[in-house]
Formats: sequence, structure tokens, C-alpha cells
Amino acid sequence: MDLFHELLVGSASLEAPPCPGWRCCLRTWRGWSLLPSWPPTRTSRLEPFNKPLHLFHTSLLVCRMSLTTHAGNLTLTTVLWFDTQAEEAAKFYTSVFPNSKILRSQRYSEAGQEVHGQEPGSILFVEFDLDGHRFSGLNGGPHVTFNHAVSFMIDCADQKEVDYYWGKLSEGGDVTKQECGWLADKFGVSWQVVPKRLKEMLVSEDVAAAGRASVAMMGMKKLDIEGLEKAFKGE
Repeated sequence: MDLFHELLVGSASLEAPPCPGWRCCLRTWRGWSLLPSWPPTRTSRLEPFNKPLHLFHTSLLVCRMSLTTHAGNLTLTTVLWFDTQAEEAAKFYTSVFPNSKILRSQRYSEAGQEVHGQEPGSILFVEFDLDGHRFSGLNGGPHVTFNHAVSFMIDCADQKEVDYYWGKLSEGGDVTKQECGWLADKFGVSWQVVPKRLKEMLVSEDVAAAGRASVAMMGMKKLDIEGLEKAFKGE
């Protein structure tokens, strides 16, 4: 059992974890939060933590990411906070993106149920890979929701790819949040479906042409490469 799982099941204390560069001690399940300093040092920083248990799990996920850095290979995992739809979202995203798969899942236990309020046996988190990009879906309750302050940009080679990803990801989403190549999917996660050609236009040395392409983009929802090209050329 690795350090992450030792912490997740609620060990009262834990010293000399498998990672030789770290020494961690978890005082109590609800009393302390493990917040590793950066860059990694031999002693983790412990601070008071009085928030609900479902928030505590997020700290553990971040801790797990940081503890992998002792060998010099940084692993970044994007953690998406859902109410109860983490498994559904993981299945959906892995069906949309090629070369993708669900890696593993963790379920809530009876421990701490009076705090987290989740049904024992229900999904806590699901780790999945989208074409080489690591994600983890966390069922943390309705306390946190998505907004467009964070989005995922998909670089599309051609209009066919734009149409594919726009069609798949926009299905069931909020149509009022579709603008300039942006969309919100049915879970509220924001995506930018962008043709690579648009990026080339916007950094063109022809400032006037780049400006025309930018204005054309602002008038679109799903981006249309042909329309952008015409604007860029002044047609």
C-alpha cells in the first residue's frame, strides 16, 4: 500500500513513507492537512484543517502528485471536482477522445460517513487517461462547480476534427455558453475547440489580416475555418 492509500484510509500517524525524500505525519483525520512544500524538502508542512472530509481528499490527491517528484519525474494530474458524476464523466470523455482509458477507481467507505455524507461503496474518484493526459474525477459533492475560468483547448487539424469534437462535447451542454469556439459540456466543463489554422492567422505578421480573422472568430460559436480564411484574406 503506497503513502496515498495509507492516508486515504485514515491512518492515525504515518512516518518513513516509501518515498525516501519525505517524512510525513498525519496527526488526526480531521485535525490536520498534509500540504507538501515546494520544492520538496525532507519535512512536509502540516497546518490546521477544519474543512469537511470531502475537501480533505483533494489535498491527498495533490499530495500524491507532489510525492512522485523525488525521482525527478514530475507527474501532473488534472483533478475535476464533480458532485456525483465522476464515473459517468470518465466514461464519456474516454469515449470521445482516441487512445483513452479508465485507469482505476476508489470508493467511499463507512469511515467518516458522518462528515462526507456519501453512500459507502459509491465512487470517490476515478483516474483516467485522455490520449496521454492524466485526469482524476472526484465526487466531492455540490459545494464546488465548474466555470469557464479553466478550460481545455483542443488543437484541431481540420474542420472535420472541429466538427467532431464540437458535436460530441456540446451534446447536452449549455448552449448559452457557446461562443468563439468555447463550449460547456453537459457536466459544466469548458472546452475550446480550435483549428490550428486559426492560431497561425492570429500570429500573422499581417496585422490587419490577423485582426479581421479575430473579429470573424468573435462572431462565431463553432469555428468555421473557411469563414476565418475568407476574413483573413479580406474577401
